[in-house]
Amino acid sequence: MNRTFRRTAALAVSILTVFSGASGIAPIGRPAISASAAGSIPAFPGAVGGGKYATGGRGGEVYHVTNLNDSGEGSFRDAVSKSGRIVVFDVSGTIELKGNILCSSNVTVAGQTAPGGSGITLKNYKMGMSGDNIICRYISSRPGPYASTDSGNDAWGGAKGSNSIIDHCSMGWTTDEQWGLYSNNTNYTVQYSVIGPADSWGGHKKGLHGFGIMMGKGDLTFDHNLIIHNVSRNFRGKVPDHYTADFTNNIIYDWGYQTAYGTIGHLNYVNNTLKAGNSTTGGYHWMYVDSTTKPENFKVYCSGNRLINKDGSLHSITNDNWSGVTVKDGIGITKNNLYSGTSFPININGENVSTANTAESAAAAYDHVISFAGNGISPDKRTAIDQQCAADTKNGTGQCSGTAAYDSSEANLSKYNIKCGVTYTYPSAVTKKEITDADNDGMDDSWELARGLDPNDPDDYAGDYCGQGYMNIEYYINDLTVDSFPEGVVKLSPTDGNYTPVQVVSAFEKIEADSFSDKKGMIVEEYSGRSNNLALVSDGDWVKYSRINFGSGANSFSGWMSGYPSKIELYLDSMDGTPAAVIDYSGTKSLNDYHTFETDIKTITGTHDLYMVFKGESEYLVNLCSFKFGKDRLPLNGKLFKNVQVTSQANPDSWQIGENAAVGSLIFGDRTFKIAELQSNLEGAEILLTSCDAKGTTGEAATFTAGSDMSLYVGLDSRVEKMPDWLSDYTLMRTLCKSDNDVTFMMYKKDVKAGEKISLGSNGQTYQCVNYIVMAVGTVAEPPVSYGIGDINTDGMIGVADLVILQKHILGREIMTKEQAAQADMNGDSTVDIFDVVELRRALVLNHNLRL
Repeated sequence: MNRTFRRTAALAVSILTVFSGASGIAPIGRPAISASAAGSIPAFPGAVGGGKYATGGRGGEVYHVTNLNDSGEGSFRDAVSKSGRIVVFDVSGTIELKGNILCSSNVTVAGQTAPGGSGITLKNYKMGMSGDNIICRYISSRPGPYASTDSGNDAWGGAKGSNSIIDHCSMGWTTDEQWGLYSNNTNYTVQYSVIGPADSWGGHKKGLHGFGIMMGKGDLTFDHNLIIHNVSRNFRGKVPDHYTADFTNNIIYDWGYQTAYGTIGHLNYVNNTLKAGNSTTGGYHWMYVDSTTKPENFKVYCSGNRLINKDGSLHSITNDNWSGVTVKDGIGITKNNLYSGTSFPININGENVSTANTAESAAAAYDHVISFAGNGISPDKRTAIDQQCAADTKNGTGQCSGTAAYDSSEANLSKYNIKCGVTYTYPSAVTKKEITDADNDGMDDSWELARGLDPNDPDDYAGDYCGQGYMNIEYYINDLTVDSFPEGVVKLSPTDGNYTPVQVVSAFEKIEADSFSDKKGMIVEEYSGRSNNLALVSDGDWVKYSRINFGSGANSFSGWMSGYPSKIELYLDSMDGTPAAVIDYSGTKSLNDYHTFETDIKTITGTHDLYMVFKGESEYLVNLCSFKFGKDRLPLNGKLFKNVQVTSQANPDSWQIGENAAVGSLIFGDRTFKIAELQSNLEGAEILLTSCDAKGTTGEAATFTAGSDMSLYVGLDSRVEKMPDWLSDYTLMRTLCKSDNDVTFMMYKKDVKAGEKISLGSNGQTYQCVNYIVMAVGTVAEPPVSYGIGDINTDGMIGVADLVILQKHILGREIMTKEQAAQADMNGDSTVDIFDVVELRRALVLNHNLRL
C-alpha cells in the first residue's frame, strides 16, 4: 500500500531553460546544464545529513541504461561517464564489470527505476566516485573475490564524493573495506544502506581481513544503516581536525573484535544499536579512541546508544553511555578531554543539517533499519543478501564469513567463528522494460497522465509541474520510493487537479500575519481598521506560512506585535524535531500596546513551509499584525558595549550582554558556567558574554564601540599557553575572577575612550581551555572646573588677592596671563583697565570674600 507524508517544500527553480537537441541514442532529452552542489531543497524526500542538499543531475538530461554490458552505448559505465545526467534503468540484474566504475560529478543514479524493484548489482569491481555532487540510490556493489588481489579490494570508494548522498544501496563481499571513501571529500551522506558482510577470509595476504567502513573526511553522516558481519572497522575514522561526523540510528551487528576507532574529529554518536553476534568476541564498547593524529582536536557527543548482548540482555554501557567510550593510554588525551555535552553541527549555508538532534530512538531506528535498509523499493523487493542480513540481525543468526577454504592453521577462524568456503549468488537479469513510456522520457505514461503531463512530449521531464523545485522526472523517481522508507517519510506527488502551485514568498518583505495557510487556535481580528492580525494566541497555538524563501540566509526577525513575554518557536516544513530558531519575545504593557520587536535568530536558509509555535504562561500571549526577516544580524547593544558585531566563525548566536556582574552571573552565552569569585572593582560591570565554543576561532572574533569612557577587562583562561598578540596593549592586573568549574581567568585591562572601536581576537589555542570573558566598567570623568569672573587666581573665591593681581597688572609690575585677563574683565568690554579695578572693589565691598 502506498503511504503518504508531507513533501519537503523548497525553492522553486526554473528548469524550463532553452536547450538544444540531444545527441546519441541512449540519452533522451536536452543537454545537461551545470548543477549546484548545494540545492535549496533536499536531494529527495527522506534525504538527511551532510549530503542532504546534493542536486546530482538536476537540470540535466535523462540517460537510459538499456543493457547489462560492461561498457558501450546504453551501459551503466557509459551512463555515469559524463556530468549532468539522470540515469534510469530499462533493465536490471548483475553487471559483470571489467574495471572500477567511475561516476562523474553532477549525476543522479536512479536504481529504483530498474525492473523488479531490486536495482542493479555490480560484480567484480567497485563503484567509484570520481566526481562530486552525486545522488546514488538502489545500487548494489558486491565485487566478490573474482578480480581481487592479495592486497584486498573495496566495494565502494573513489577519490572524490563531496556533496553526495548514497541511499538504499548495498555494499559488501570484499576483503578490505566495504565503504572506503576516505579521500578529500566532505558533506556526504550514507543512509538506509547495508554495509557487509565482508569477505573476511578471501585470500588477503594478511589472513583474516574483512572490514566495514573507512570514514572521512568530514561533515558527513552515516544514518539508518545496517553494518553487519565485518570483523573490524565498523567504523574506522579518518576525520581530521574539527570536522564533524554523524553516526546516528545505525545498527552494528556481529562484529568480530572491534566496533569503531581511529581519527574521529568531532563525532556525534547518537541512538545507535550494537548487537553482538556469533562472531563477536570483544569490542564491547562504542569506540576505542587510539589515533595519535592530533587527538587534542577529538570530541565526542555520545547519547542514547544501546548494546545488546548475545543473550538479548542490555549491556551495562546502555544505561551509562559515556562508560562505553574508551581511550588508549599514551596518546596525549584522557577520556575527559573527549567529552562534549552538546552535539556538533554540520552547517550548509547556515543551516545545521546534522542528524544528531533529529535522530529517533535507538529502538525505533532498530526496527526501521531492519525493515527498510538495503537495495529494494519495498522491504520484500530488497536483494536476497539484504533480506538475509535483515533476518540475521533480527534473529541473532549468521556469522562473519569468507570465500576461501577452511585452514586449520589459522586459529582466528575458529576464534571468530568464521564460516569458510561460502559462495555468492547474484541477481538474475531482467531485460524487459516494465513501464509504458511512449516518449521515452523515463516517466510512466499513466503517471504523466494523472499529473496533466503529455506522454508524447519527450521534453516535459524537465518541467516542474507543481512548483516544488524538482524536475518532473525527479517527482516520478521519488514516488517509486514511497514504500522503502518508514511510513510518513515520502509523500506521493500530487495528481492533476489535486494541487495548486504555491507562490514563493520572500522572507525579507512584509508578511501579513493573516496570510497563513493553516493554523491551530487563535483568531483573526481587524486591527486599526486597515488589516487583520492574529489575536487571542494561547500556549501551544501554531500558524503555518507556505513557501517562504529565506534565500542564502535570514539572521533576524522583526514583527509589529503586542502582548506578554513568550517564546515563538520556528519550525521548517513540519513541527517535528527541534526548532530551527526560537524567538524570545520581551512583551509590552498589554495586548493593545503595539511596537516593532526585533531580534536575532539562528540562520535559516532556503525555501520552506514556516511554522510558528507560540509558548508562554499567560492566558493570551501575543497579537501579531505582520512580520519579516532580515538578512543581517542585529548588533548587540548595552550601555558600554555598543554595536557588537560577531563574525560568523565565532558562533554569533551565542553572544549576549549581561548587566551587573556578580558572583552567580553567567560567563558565556552557550554554557551554564557562572562566576564563583569576583574582585570588588568588577562588581556591577557590564558583561559581554562570549561563546565558549568560539575558543578555537582564528583572526577577529568580534568588534564593538565603547558607549562611554570605560575600563575594559578581558579575562584569559590561565591555561592558555601564550598571550594572544591582540592583548599586547592591555595590562595584566591582579584582579581576581574564577568560574564555578574551577577556571581562573587572568584579567587584562585597557582604558578606552567613548566612541573608540575595539576588536576582539581569539585565544590562539583550541583545546584544554575555555574562551575569554569580557567586562567593562564605566569611568566617571571629573567635572571641568568653572571659575567665576573676578576669580583671577582661580582659587574658587573672589578676594583681595585677586585685586592685588589686577592692580599690579594695571601698574605694569606683573603682567597677567590671557586666562587671568579673561577672569579680570569685570565689565565685559574685552579690555582690562582701571574700570575693572573699580568693579572688583565694589564687589569686594558688597560681598566681602565672595565664594564661588
